[in-house]
Amino acid sequence: MSPEILRSLLRIRRFEERLLKLFDAGRLGGTTHTCIGQEAVPVAVMPQLRDDDFVFSNHRGHGHYLARFHDPAGLLAEIMGREGAVCGGVGGSQHIRRGNYFSTGVQGESLPVAVGVAWELKRRGRGDVAVAFIGDGTWGEGAVYEALNMAALWTVPLVVVVENNDIAQSTPREHNMAGTIADRVRAFGVAYLHVGADTDVEQAGRAVGDALARVRKDSTPLVIEFQTARLASHSKGDDTRPREAIDALRAADWYARAVAASPEQVRQLDEEVIAEIDQLVTDTEARAVSPAWAASPVAVLTAAAVAAVPGERVIDNLNRALRSVMASDPRCVFIGEDVLDPYGGAFKVSRGLSTAFADRVISTPISELGIAGVGNGLSLAGQRPIVEFMFGDFVFLAFDQIVNFAAKTVTMYGEHRAHPIVFRCPVGGHRGYGPTHSQSVQKHFIGVPNLDLYELSPVHDLTALLPAIFDKGNPAMLFESKVLYAQPAVAAGAVDDLFTLRHPDPWTAVASIDTSAPVVLIAQGGMFPACLKAARRLFLEHEVEAAIVVPFCLYPFDAAAVAGLLGAARAVFTVEEGSGGGCWGDEVASTLARTLPELRATVSRIHSANSIIPSAVHLEQSVLVTPDTIVRNVATVLRL
Repeated sequence: MSPEILRSLLRIRRFEERLLKLFDAGRLGGTTHTCIGQEAVPVAVMPQLRDDDFVFSNHRGHGHYLARFHDPAGLLAEIMGREGAVCGGVGGSQHIRRGNYFSTGVQGESLPVAVGVAWELKRRGRGDVAVAFIGDGTWGEGAVYEALNMAALWTVPLVVVVENNDIAQSTPREHNMAGTIADRVRAFGVAYLHVGADTDVEQAGRAVGDALARVRKDSTPLVIEFQTARLASHSKGDDTRPREAIDALRAADWYARAVAASPEQVRQLDEEVIAEIDQLVTDTEARAVSPAWAASPVAVLTAAAVAAVPGERVIDNLNRALRSVMASDPRCVFIGEDVLDPYGGAFKVSRGLSTAFADRVISTPISELGIAGVGNGLSLAGQRPIVEFMFGDFVFLAFDQIVNFAAKTVTMYGEHRAHPIVFRCPVGGHRGYGPTHSQSVQKHFIGVPNLDLYELSPVHDLTALLPAIFDKGNPAMLFESKVLYAQPAVAAGAVDDLFTLRHPDPWTAVASIDTSAPVVLIAQGGMFPACLKAARRLFLEHEVEAAIVVPFCLYPFDAAAVAGLLGAARAVFTVEEGSGGGCWGDEVASTLARTLPELRATVSRIHSANSIIPSAVHLEQSVLVTPDTIVRNVATVLRL
């Protein structure tokens, strides 16, 4: 074994052994997951990679980082929260980013992301690859299979490195996995390479290099399974294996083989590495703690006002906005299920897109988690993806990719990193689709840091707002009430014989009889038609003027944008189709109370019943918000 390879192996092992001692001594907090025993995998793989390749590591990733960057100082400072930390101490042991290297602590999460990156790398045609490291336990995650299916369908340069140590946390592989990894890989028609536990590191490196050369040339996926062994506990001290089992693994370890072959070389290099680590710990502990960290200020949304086309249907406005942004920005990629022409998506929102932009519209398998991950990968690779979920109810299948990856990626690596992506979610009832296709899911995403929520409405022109969402740089969700699609857009000016529509800013619309009103309905975009009917009835039947305020951005809710509209209000109502309990109305009421202490109006919530949404029309109507619901709630509060 060459001195360079042996030194790399030793540096990883002694670094991680020292981490465990520091934890035992109470000098480190949090958690860590070592790769002691598995060092040969990153040492064999990383020298075969180029600077422009992407690497996705996992919770057991110290060895990956050290073999990639040879930077124990930056990594230890990160884990200890000291100056010079790779990610300012924010990411800690499991969440590291440096260049095109990313690690995360959620099992399997990176695989569909790596597929998205690989798709873009293939399009660039430079022979770069996306490499994702996983363990044998991760094969219990559905994300693995969604990712492999898409990688095989699209023939992208994805390389999955499996570190098979025969144990998932504390459970032996035979209790976790039926069959073999090789058979699972071959079921997708994906190339497979096995590297045995006793394979020399240099020989393994050559085999990996040859396999990677084929991936670069042919742009096809590959799975490399390394048979290896984990000699330490899963985390800091939770190993339940018998001592004799671990001793047997150590006897077959690369270190034992190296000592048997070259004892003096190992002794000398080991002493040098241990001294290096000793000094590193001393120097790092002497550093000041990493500076206090705070996320960057929230970017301000800016957009030019664009007049709606009178009579244009909402779905046509949405389609026009998508065409416009894709035509003007070659970074935009549209992705979703059944979105290709002539079908054009379940609600025909994407019709014509695949014809006009064939190389940037991706029709996917039914894999909500997977396609959200692919979108995240496209965003990491510098693109501006638009991900369509067929029904908003299905978005929960992608919850991890939206909340744990998209939203957290913006700041969890110790810096503010733009991650533009739009997740489109058709929501709502009044279509008879029943409990699993009719829910308004907005409330479940309120309060997630760095995740912006918007809602389509007939009173906003999306052609100006969609590019602005991307320019802000945050991941975003665009909720679209399905009943709006066929309705006409409403342009500024006279709405009918009573109401006039105006826009105090491009993000806020107000429909009112006068410039001020004693009752204000702050409504989600999908509720505008019902609110307009209710406000008309309130005036004609009760002589009560009600203004309707429709903020395009649901969260973060901008109280300042509506403050000037509430001066004459005696009562304010939030109106949403979702159910109560931790809902958008709660967020609006809380924000108004916190930021507008001078507001004297009562704030009440109008929402659907706390129920599933039935299919039968009469049952559905009894659950969802209707104009009658709004009138009844206002009349009760005002005692009309």
